[in-house]
Amino acid sequence: MMKTRSIKRNLINSISAIFGLFIIIVFTFVDVSVDDWVQQQFKIELKEKVNQIKSLAHDNIISNTDSSDSHYAYQIWQDNQTIKRSTSLRPYPELDLLHTKIPINSYKFVDVTMPNNEPGQALLSSYIHRNKDGSSDYMYITVSTSTQSLDRITSILDILLIGSFLLSMIIMRIVAKKIVLQGLSPLESLNQQIKKFNNNNTYSNNDFAFYEQKHYSEIDLIIKELNNFLNIHRNSIENEKRITSDIAHEIKTPIAELITLTEVHQRFPNDARLAETFTDDILQISNRMRVIVENLLLLQRTSSTIELYKEPIDITLLLNSIQHELTFKYQDIANRIQLKAHLDTVIIADNFSLKTILTNLIDNALFYSPPASTIQINVLNNTHNIIIEVINIATINYSETEIKKLIQPLYQYDSSRSDDNRYGLGLSIINNICKINQYPLSITQTITGDFTVTVSIAQ
Repeated sequence: MMKTRSIKRNLINSISAIFGLFIIIVFTFVDVSVDDWVQQQFKIELKEKVNQIKSLAHDNIISNTDSSDSHYAYQIWQDNQTIKRSTSLRPYPELDLLHTKIPINSYKFVDVTMPNNEPGQALLSSYIHRNKDGSSDYMYITVSTSTQSLDRITSILDILLIGSFLLSMIIMRIVAKKIVLQGLSPLESLNQQIKKFNNNNTYSNNDFAFYEQKHYSEIDLIIKELNNFLNIHRNSIENEKRITSDIAHEIKTPIAELITLTEVHQRFPNDARLAETFTDDILQISNRMRVIVENLLLLQRTSSTIELYKEPIDITLLLNSIQHELTFKYQDIANRIQLKAHLDTVIIADNFSLKTILTNLIDNALFYSPPASTIQINVLNNTHNIIIEVINIATINYSETEIKKLIQPLYQYDSSRSDDNRYGLGLSIINNICKINQYPLSITQTITGDFTVTVSIAQ
């Protein structure tokens, strides 16, 4: 089962993730900066302590400021001999602080372990002490202190920053949810109004309107497309109703004739006049029904995708074949058709599609033009397209609206349907085939009555 996705949830998660990433970067930068600042302050304080011890130690004042509970431990060497130790080191008489030779008048910070096994940091320094008699001594001093308080401070800062981050994320999530819900409220309102619109048959033939104090361009676009869909849907329903009615009428007429003819024959079985033509009448009516059904099936077939097989087609041979097939309906077809084919190549097309199109066009042109009038067929090579025109003199002057209706299934200009041989399916079949093959179809009529159907075949 496909998992249902939520636009609201995706927006909330996306906004939270983007701002969460931004907050993480900011808080990480703040955390690193604060930790560095605390470390620097710790080192500055340790360095100041070293300078203080240097100054006081040689003035013999240090014994008054040093105590056993001091956080600092120090040791001073002269010529690798310890000359002073802090009071805090008395419990560890055999323990010496780290003593590493470094350049004169330099400092070095080293991570160490305090005598009480606590983690600490030591500052190593070497310097020259000037005695009162003018002599100089090379001195080394190491001052160490526990970093436990430093670690405690940084941990507290980390906890505060993490707590601030989590609180910020919660606030951001709440704000993002509120913003998204407020932003999607017009869509929710639109959805509710669409539900009411669908459940109210009173407005079934009206366009949908959005009732809100504010208008949004995105909502207006949806409403526009929705109304377009409604119009297309209504037109489709009306067209389906019309087609259903027309099909019922076309089938009903021959069925009624069959029933009437059979009832008359049963009532007067010995009437020689009825018996003589009964079989032929039944066959003629049945053939009409067969033609109607075959055309309806062809219309249905061409309404969906049909399998196309494109191949080289000689248009002259194809037209000759169509002319031969229509000879039984139009005895003078050879004299009426005038072909003008200005081609230096064959046509690449589906044989069934092209033959069906030309057969219906020529049949319509011959039927709806005056007797003995000329039907002109032009085949032109126009750059990348081959243009096929079928031109005849129409006995009816159609309006633009009526010309557009000619491609509708079962549409007939004669609303009384007095002609039993035409069913209004030919141009509908042609239109469907042209759509499947992506052939532009054009139907026009001039003031003089010339009726032209143009099919453009891409090569």
